Amino acid sequence: MKTTKLTNTQETVLKQAAETGTFHASMLALKGGARKKVLDSLTSKGFLIRLKEADTFDISPQGRAAIGLPEENKPAHKDKIRTGTKLHRVIKLLARPEGAAIHDIMKETGWQQHTVRGTLAGALKKRLGLTIESEKLEGKDRIYRITAGLDTLFAGETA
Repeated sequence: MKTTKLTNTQETVLKQAAETGTFHASMLALKGGARKKVLDSLTSKGFLIRLKEADTFDISPQGRAAIGLPEENKPAHKDKIRTGTKLHRVIKLLARPEGAAIHDIMKETGWQQHTVRGTLAGALKKRLGLTIESEKLEGKDRIYRITAGLDTLFAGETA
């Protein structure tokens, strides 16, 4: 397993993120360009997750591992997906044994191709920790399917 060398500042920011959970950039002791550089670096390495609210971050499982913390058992409500949402429909498509192609997901959700790809990488892989595998058969579209992580995602429901 490849280990990433962290600077003292990066390690401090990750430890603070692990302690506080979701945090705003202004909570850091760093100011200006130094803060931006550290946050951008940790985000690009996948150690921090940039949330929708401006300058708000959360630590990723990779970030916890980078500072030697065990994987956190998040509260049940945080990992659950509401039924009936577009994300729920995407997960249902990908959980089928035959999986789904990008155009299937586009048709189901009304999303554009780049939105589907971003959802696969961001919401499903990074935020929810699902394992998604892809397969390209000769002369056919690439097929994506969820191979691990569904067991804790839905409360009392099978995907």
